[in-house]
Amino acid sequence: MKVLIVDADETFRNHLAERLTRRGLTIQATGDADEGRAIACQEKMNAILVGLSSPKQALLSFLREIRHDCPENALILINHSGDVPLSIEAMKYGASDEVGAPVDLEELLRKIDAASS
Repeated sequence: MKVLIVDADETFRNHLAERLTRRGLTIQATGDADEGRAIACQEKMNAILVGLSSPKQALLSFLREIRHDCPENALILINHSGDVPLSIEAMKYGASDEVGAPVDLEELLRKIDAASS
């Protein structure tokens, strides 16, 4: 399974990538939205994990553009702050699910599997 992580928090992003790689997933990770968009549209990903640590407008713009440019990719939010209104708004922009941080790896793997089915 191929997963893209787009999260501004480098330490979090790298740690999550390492944990998912150990579970047999193929991971690409970036902290840059433009790079994430390019990767997502060039390669078919089973899921794109998007961190909510980015500024609100940048996050919503990224979700809208991914949903428009490469709609075949499933989007899963990683909510670092527990910001429920932002989560709801992000879901309106095309995210299919969300997980809280710190990430429960088993829960995330189930959501990735469900999103890619």
